[in-house]
Amino acid sequence: MLALAFLNPLLLWAVPLCAVPIVIHLLNRRRFQKVPWAAMEFLLAAMKRNRKRLRMEQWLVLLLRTLAVLLLVALVCRPQLGGGGLLSVKTHHVVVLDDSASMTQRSGSTDLFEKAQDRIKVLVDELATQRGGDLFSLVRTSRPAQPDLWTQRVSPELGRRVGGLLKEFAVGDGAPDLGAVLQTTGNRAKEVAEAARTQFYVVGDQRAHDWATDDDKPRPAVLAALGALRSKDHVKVLGAGGPPANLAIVDVRLQARLAIAGVPCTLAIDVQNLGLDPAAPTTVAIEVDGQSRVVQPVPQLAPGERVTVPIGHTFHQPGPHRLQALLEPSEQYPIDDRRTLALDVRDKSKVLLVDGQPDEELGETFYLQAAFEIAESGIEPQVISDIALDETDFAPFDLIWLCNVQAPSPAAAKRLEEYVAAGGGVAITSGALVDGPRWNELLWRAGAGLLPLPFGEIGGDPDKPEKAVLVARDHALCERMVDGLDMLFGSLTLVGRWLALGDDPTGRAAVVVRIRDTEGPPLLASRSFGSGGGEVVQFAITADGFWANLPATPLLLVIANQVHRAAARRADPSGQNLLPDGAYRLLLDPAVHRADVTLRAVAADDERTFTAVEPPQPAGAPAASAPVPLQLTVPMTDLRTVGAYDVELARHDGTPDRRVLARNVPVAESRLLPFGEQAFTRLYPPELHPRITFARDGATLGDSTGEGELWPLLAALLLAGLLLESLLAWRFGRR
Repeated sequence: MLALAFLNPLLLWAVPLCAVPIVIHLLNRRRFQKVPWAAMEFLLAAMKRNRKRLRMEQWLVLLLRTLAVLLLVALVCRPQLGGGGLLSVKTHHVVVLDDSASMTQRSGSTDLFEKAQDRIKVLVDELATQRGGDLFSLVRTSRPAQPDLWTQRVSPELGRRVGGLLKEFAVGDGAPDLGAVLQTTGNRAKEVAEAARTQFYVVGDQRAHDWATDDDKPRPAVLAALGALRSKDHVKVLGAGGPPANLAIVDVRLQARLAIAGVPCTLAIDVQNLGLDPAAPTTVAIEVDGQSRVVQPVPQLAPGERVTVPIGHTFHQPGPHRLQALLEPSEQYPIDDRRTLALDVRDKSKVLLVDGQPDEELGETFYLQAAFEIAESGIEPQVISDIALDETDFAPFDLIWLCNVQAPSPAAAKRLEEYVAAGGGVAITSGALVDGPRWNELLWRAGAGLLPLPFGEIGGDPDKPEKAVLVARDHALCERMVDGLDMLFGSLTLVGRWLALGDDPTGRAAVVVRIRDTEGPPLLASRSFGSGGGEVVQFAITADGFWANLPATPLLLVIANQVHRAAARRADPSGQNLLPDGAYRLLLDPAVHRADVTLRAVAADDERTFTAVEPPQPAGAPAASAPVPLQLTVPMTDLRTVGAYDVELARHDGTPDRRVLARNVPVAESRLLPFGEQAFTRLYPPELHPRITFARDGATLGDSTGEGELWPLLAALLLAGLLLESLLAWRFGRR
């Protein structure tokens, strides 16, 4: 099917101007008064002999002049052939619609998703007028593998069908992966043999985050997708536009390592200005379980600036809790003005005390046990001897104290390293029984092991005790207690003997307290084992009071609790705080729970029931003697709202069993800064520049590519006709 259309059809009114040369010719033929003249008789006779030739020359020049005017009018009207044919190829038009959370931005009286839908409607109408017979597809970024329309014929009926589909679409709350979408859609489009080329239209808010990384480089997936396009393929970005200003809550977190019932803890709300202009001062409120509410000020933030707002709270009951942080609502983009944290509060934190000298009257761990058994500490200690270390399971404990232990066995040393690598904390105190060389061999290993510093020889004089000096006031061990610790170390602590701690050539350990002065031997050192790893604290003195008076003073209570705050295994709430592309997973004991689990949104009308199933068993595996745990998997895409959800488990005995999960918008969807042609040219390689066009507001089809347009041919014909007319007029006029 070959269709002819005009991009500027209103200019066709100029077609009658083609008659101007004819009118001028006819006027030039008006009759004049005849005056006989003898010499003219010879000229008239010559003209009668050449009349046919002169008339043909005049008609030829007149025809060229008329065609020139017609070609000029047609050139301005820009005729275009569509649907294949001699001057155009059949094109597959693929529209990629961004339906992510950022499309809920308000722009005037509507949001960006509605504006994007309107642009698609205009595009389809233009295709029906100009590209009849081509192919059309519609894909949403939330489901690139499941197109809503694929290879539909462009026709007048297409507009009604697309309009009906667009009315059914709703904005999601996830983040798009533009590179993956283009890759999936591009590969699928290459299989359409009927079309010689593919024209992609990316219709969305044209955000920089979709095209560039945080360090201002091309996104690898987008770069690969554009590079995989065929030479005839093209991408046009139809940005819906939107306000770049945005103040967002980007995180709500537990600042302490874990939450214990009855023990004060600190929560942190991270607020960031993700716009281009300074954000005015505002307030942030946090609600706990929908009841208690605390409001804190948020200062004015410069573009890109981030501030942490701390809020203290004491959970009086163990179990699941929910917290919601709320900014003053924004009219432009309210979806990231709130964020929810689901948190499990522990009844107690378990600590393992390993006594290397249990036969003594008080024992090596006597003072530590007394310090932890205070009800307000929220800590439950368990004491074992060093002999039982190999048989003890470390998993239930948040912190392990090794007190005057001669040396762990190789198996125990390996388990301790695995425990710390998984986030557990270890505290080591010295003593006369400590085998320094063996410790160094197993757990120092030139800085590659657990020990912050290598053990040396015993030093000091009990008759001339030394004072202790706090040297790292900003260390996590001193958090919220720096002034008190400084005073207690300086006024109460006397150190008679110590086990020397050597130097750390790797620079990974931090010396917090020294003996004598700021350059003296280390008394307390610490080392953190990176993201996901735990903390190891090392003392040069004993825990039983024989080498220093610290264990027998009130300072031990403070130090023990500060070590626990800084080194205990950090709670990991990630399994219950999820993004829309995540999944909630839970193992259920079929002897305790039923398979059906109900999820109910706390602040919205969304209730779903999911069923846990038996996980698939490997082929040939023997039958299990005990009941196999049921596995519950809840994709977050199956839930409809953001915020907190109550998870209700059904027990066979009827006892209530409740959990909490939170579903939040990705932080990536809060980065609304735009991305244009200039940024693309700067970041992406030159060979990709011809493959993509960033359209101005309101532009859809006609200005992206001239494929199928006749203006190049018309311009060439007009130029050739004018040259030929001038040449013939000059030639005929000389005769």
